[in-house]
Amino acid sequence: MPVFDSLNRTAGWCELRVRGALPAAFLNRCARCGVELLCAEAEDPVTLLVRIRSRDRKRAERLAARCQCTATLSAAGGAGVFGRRLLRRSAAVLGLLLALALLCASRCFLWEITVTGNETVPTGRVLDALADCGVDLGCFWPGLTSDNLRSELLVRLPELAWATVNVYGSRAEVLVRERVPKPAIWRARDPTDLTAKHAGFVTKVLALNGTALVRPGSAVDAGEVLIAGYADSAFGGRRTLHAAGEVWADTWYELRAATPLDRAEKGGIEEKSARWALVIGKNRLNFYRGSSISDTNCDMISKEWRLALAGWFSLPVSLVRETALTRPGEDGALDERLACEQLEAELHDRLLRAIGPEGTVCEEHYSTTRSGGLLTVCLRARCTENLAVERPITTETE
Repeated sequence: MPVFDSLNRTAGWCELRVRGALPAAFLNRCARCGVELLCAEAEDPVTLLVRIRSRDRKRAERLAARCQCTATLSAAGGAGVFGRRLLRRSAAVLGLLLALALLCASRCFLWEITVTGNETVPTGRVLDALADCGVDLGCFWPGLTSDNLRSELLVRLPELAWATVNVYGSRAEVLVRERVPKPAIWRARDPTDLTAKHAGFVTKVLALNGTALVRPGSAVDAGEVLIAGYADSAFGGRRTLHAAGEVWADTWYELRAATPLDRAEKGGIEEKSARWALVIGKNRLNFYRGSSISDTNCDMISKEWRLALAGWFSLPVSLVRETALTRPGEDGALDERLACEQLEAELHDRLLRAIGPEGTVCEEHYSTTRSGGLLTVCLRARCTENLAVERPITTETE
């Protein structure tokens, strides 16, 4: 049967089986009387299957009787039919209206809060501060004032420079910007010494301000003063100042890293089980017995379905499925060559962090030992770096 448009489907339609001696006369009478046929199909020489609008059903039945035919209803659809079905089920209609009312009312309450823009301040701290300000799950957001909320949040979190709360239905998005820490200010009047951060053999001294206490060829220990923050004058005596300069030295490092030779590896999946839970707000209802803590040889895969519609509403109700995969442990041997490469790369990175971006590595040697089930890699290196670090002069240091 030909497909009719969606407008006729929605408005309401009915399908009649017209059977009689003159079915063709029925089609002619419908055309003269203005009964529109959406589609028509002949089943046999004395039977027609026609589809018309629901409002024309009574007229079509009368026209069929005049043509010595009988019209019986075979199918119907559309908004009218659906409405009559709902009227017969008052409980379903009442439940649908109540669900729509609850959904509309839920948009006035916050059921989801997200925080973006924070890097060093933990999200938990921001959420705790919001809860202290009255913004928590289930709160009535039309009663909140954005200006007062922003001021209280900045007072409780001094690490933030700016914050705002945007509400989209029942979802709140908190945008924050953290303060940029002020840089250290170099003050020439602050008395400061330059001391050695660790032991070394001095190769070069560049004293820009202060009195150099070491010279090339000297051996220094960690914490020893390299450039003192004072200067002697023939007229004014000794005066303190902010020492500045560089003291380059050869340094030696010995770093170690170890890893066990034998390790346990997870085998294949022996058992797979699933359990369900319902989360309502901050409460969890488990549909299983026992503890929710999994076994050590068990991998847990969790999947959550939240009752929400993107951009419209979000409710604090979610269904959780946890799939437990049992993987028994198996003893495995470590690939020593690969382990040595990883430990050497780790030691090299530690060395570069120790000497800083300006330092250079002159020599480095690696040695490997195996003892007590451990693989140990030792790095011995000779480097050239600037040992001078600032230390304020206080009464104790003087």
